[in-house]
Amino acid sequence: MSGTDRLSGIEYRRRGRWSPIDTDSIFLHQGVVPNVNLAMATGCTHRWSDAQLCWHGVTDPWGETDVTGIAIAGDGAAINGARAARHMGRIAALGALYRCAQLDRQARDRLAAPIRRALTREKRGRAFLDALFRPAPQFRIPGDDATLVCRCEEIDAARVCETVALGGIDPNQLKGLTRCGMGPCQGRSCSLTLSEMIASLRGVPVSEVGPLRLRAPVKPLRLEELAALTAGDPSSREAG
Repeated sequence: MSGTDRLSGIEYRRRGRWSPIDTDSIFLHQGVVPNVNLAMATGCTHRWSDAQLCWHGVTDPWGETDVTGIAIAGDGAAINGARAARHMGRIAALGALYRCAQLDRQARDRLAAPIRRALTREKRGRAFLDALFRPAPQFRIPGDDATLVCRCEEIDAARVCETVALGGIDPNQLKGLTRCGMGPCQGRSCSLTLSEMIASLRGVPVSEVGPLRLRAPVKPLRLEELAALTAGDPSSREAG
């Protein structure tokens, strides 16, 4: 990077040769990660994937979670691509039909068999892609500097490091101490960075640190929308 009082450009190296680009902004991409906020808010168990650097909902072979009546299909269960997500959705639908007594076990398994074979084909090469396009640690885990971790509340990496040193051992303690994750995005932008930073600073796996605890509403809700809801209105359950 170049510049004195502000950023004026960057340089990148390709095949041993450095090339400059004039710019006044840099944005880092953390990689492709699923939005698991809704599933987490409903209490579904999630596990940390070291290969894909994100949380996955824990499901059975039919996509059902440990919360009765809730299934997860697609990237929220494991990142495998759009076509794989479609196959996972169809398998979850067959599982739901069976649980609702609209299909017997034999019919469910027969209909699911070709879909599972197609899903297996779509998953081929996923481990290679996860390794090839894995975001570098310096892009995911900022150091003790002014890099913004929580953009909504303007909490920088230095503040996070300081709070962890004082005894903040998980994202939810840091949330209470710093307001990191309390902004309008509800932690959708900072939760992974926060968990990985704490794990790195403590020298423990991210799975031990855990995720940021999420609460309803999953997405920002205007007061006028909340006031317009009436008791017994099905949309009120969706909003909450």
